Amino acid sequence: MLNVHGEWPLVGRDAELEDVRDALLDNSCRGVIITGPSGVGKTALAQRMARQLDDSFELVYVRGSALASKMPYGALSFVLSDLDDAIVDNPLMLLRGLQELYARRDDGRQTLILADNLEELDSSSAMALAHLVRVDAVKLIAICQSIDASPDEFCDLWKDGALRRIDIAPLDLASTTRLLSAALDAPVSRSAAASMWHITGGNPLFLQALTREQVDSGEMLERDGVWVAKPLSAPKTRRSMTDWIMVRLRRLPPEEREALELVSVVGAIPLDLLLRFVPSSAVDELQTKRIIHIEQREVPLARIANGLVSEVVRTQVPLGRGRELMRALAVEAREWDIPALARMTFASWCIESGADIPAENLINAAGLANRHRQGERALRFIHAIPNYSALPQAVIEEAKAMGVEADIAGGLSILDQFLQTHAEPEFEDWLDIKLLQCRLLMKSPIRYAEAEPLLEEVRQRLAVEAATTDLNDLVWETDELAAELAGYSGRYAELLESFGYMLTDHSAEQHNPALLGWLAEALAMTGRQDDAVRLASTIMARLMDTSTDSLLQEAAMGRVFKLFVISGRWSECIEMAASPAHHGKESAYDGSASEFAEGCLLAYAGRGSEALDKLLPALSQMRVHDRQHTLPVAEAITAYAYALVGEARASLEHLERADHRPERLSWHTSRAADYFATLATTATRAPDEVAERMLQLADEDRALGNHGHELLFLCQSIQLGLDSVADRLVSSALASQGPFAEVCALYGKGIASKDTHQLLLAAQKASELGNCRLAADAARLAAELAQESGDQVTVAGAGKVLRDVGAPGVAGRRGALESLTDRERSIAVLVAQGRTNRDIAQVMCVSVRTIEGHVYRLYSKLGVSSRSQLALLLE
Repeated sequence: MLNVHGEWPLVGRDAELEDVRDALLDNSCRGVIITGPSGVGKTALAQRMARQLDDSFELVYVRGSALASKMPYGALSFVLSDLDDAIVDNPLMLLRGLQELYARRDDGRQTLILADNLEELDSSSAMALAHLVRVDAVKLIAICQSIDASPDEFCDLWKDGALRRIDIAPLDLASTTRLLSAALDAPVSRSAAASMWHITGGNPLFLQALTREQVDSGEMLERDGVWVAKPLSAPKTRRSMTDWIMVRLRRLPPEEREALELVSVVGAIPLDLLLRFVPSSAVDELQTKRIIHIEQREVPLARIANGLVSEVVRTQVPLGRGRELMRALAVEAREWDIPALARMTFASWCIESGADIPAENLINAAGLANRHRQGERALRFIHAIPNYSALPQAVIEEAKAMGVEADIAGGLSILDQFLQTHAEPEFEDWLDIKLLQCRLLMKSPIRYAEAEPLLEEVRQRLAVEAATTDLNDLVWETDELAAELAGYSGRYAELLESFGYMLTDHSAEQHNPALLGWLAEALAMTGRQDDAVRLASTIMARLMDTSTDSLLQEAAMGRVFKLFVISGRWSECIEMAASPAHHGKESAYDGSASEFAEGCLLAYAGRGSEALDKLLPALSQMRVHDRQHTLPVAEAITAYAYALVGEARASLEHLERADHRPERLSWHTSRAADYFATLATTATRAPDEVAERMLQLADEDRALGNHGHELLFLCQSIQLGLDSVADRLVSSALASQGPFAEVCALYGKGIASKDTHQLLLAAQKASELGNCRLAADAARLAAELAQESGDQVTVAGAGKVLRDVGAPGVAGRRGALESLTDRERSIAVLVAQGRTNRDIAQVMCVSVRTIEGHVYRLYSKLGVSSRSQLALLLE
């Protein structure tokens, strides 16, 4: 935490720095004008460049201010003292004097004027500086928020080509993450970084202020050498930052302030709805000042451009004016499509400010929070309703929230108590309660067997009610739950038998995308991976075209991702997980879910060091809040990644944690945990023992009819040396679809017949798909067999595959040494000296787990996989 309370590094501005340098060193250019929002880092960038060019220029710093703007030459008053009084009193002589003053430098250097805050520059100073630039007496770095708001002289210089314009935008997510890691001197989980990025809009000034507050308040904390965020931590700002923001906003005209307050309380509001309350001129001005952003979509939305500004304004809205505005808005908003997060933001403001809000609105807000997997927020909404325990829908959302927070027993207890202490509710409420009970029961490690009988009870009651009423939608909802229960237990063949007719019934296909999603998963698990991907892609495309529900679209994309993994399209999956598009503020996933997915795929591909680089931050975040309830799987995968790099003790520690499963995992999630946990035991058990366990797991998949998933275990059993099942791998692969099945067929044929051509094809195909470990195993065997037979062509081909999937060479690793932080270099030296992690932890006064995280980030950066390789590199 070296920099968080001091000067922060300049990160993510390499391109802009290069542009400024090029302009200043170009003889045909007189300088630059740097524009961008307040706090984006314009001055820091200009000062950095001025320091870098210190040998070429003599720096003069000029700054406009509200006080100096009232005086002629106020910004240049410190310069005028170097001129005779007679010259100062004559404008023409003054310009000539300034020109001569800056033109004569004994050391031959040119003057570089850094003019900050152009908007507050007095007209006389602006005229003088522009003259010096036009006569080429000085080079200029001018800084302003907007060229339109700066003196006309500078706008003319830009239009004439004398000054180059360089716009500084807020940082993107990747640069924000690098900046936070540099300032905090340790990695930052993707979840924490994404949250800070969304709140601050990538504004470095706001980012620095918010980080300081979050660290000091404990909302952001270091765990196992990684900075993580507590769940749903509201942004907190120091009094100084709040005052800094409010002072600037109070300068706005009343109509603009009212528009700003209205948008801040709601969070995002349809533009046409906003214009019912404030004039369009006020909105236009706020857009020009970059305070409000209009998001162009089918129904344009107005948002405050910076989340931190929005939060500060929201907390400062006077209740009287706010209540009046909100009451009017609530009436108008009923017929408008306001985003889910905006409805939740409004409900939160009402609770915090004591404003009235109907129970129905709070129940709806709780439902939205549960869909976004924000259980604590949902509970807050429900518990704000007087006598909520008597309202069936409030009780349902409360029980859902308990499930979201992994308190399955608590959620079931709430529903059981309601049914015991209240009269039987209306049929639809009764059905909602029973369906939720089923979903909670199937996740209960103790009561899961009750789910199927309860579903049968629901079906029977529904059949009776449907005899007199059209209940098709409720029937579909019950069918969806039946498919979910079958899939959750791994009974995919049964699921296909019950609902396979939908694959040809196009009217059904239009009706229930969730049920079709389960069908797509069933197709993949039973071996029809290509069919599964096509179906899921069709569902996703249809939802993108017809649905405005971002969570439905996200669920469809998540389904496609899972099916890509099963079918073997791993490189595409890694790109999907790494894409910033999947770290959206309105997502049901936090950033660490994608970070974990990347780590999982890298571990599966055998890239242990790279996997740990993703898994350790994600794991640290999950230990604070396991939003997706995948911590046991993450522990198992991390155990395997440690096994890949030869760290048996660390692998065993994570294996022990992987056994702790507070709720019953879905079949697929549980199988993933079993798969990686079994592979992790290669660190301590003989390969043939692990191979036999893999074969046992494959037998279990086959017994359920999940032949597509069986390939994962069969292939690994052969990679671990169990060649006797090669023929079975071939037959299972030929009965399945997808690129992974194709690789398995080639690999199995090559093993069974010792065919080097088939093995080389398998290696090449696996390499193309991104599975480095399978590619390397197939290539090594092909090379060994080809060497025995004298087939040098195959030996060369296998060697190329091994080079393609291997670690970087020594030269590349030595170059990577320069990327290490000071702490990492110190740890690297101690590792090379043979010190254990425990010894290093004692020396550096941190936890052993923190050192483990640093060691494996070293491995990832340097492309090594063991302490001995690291020691050789440092020799």
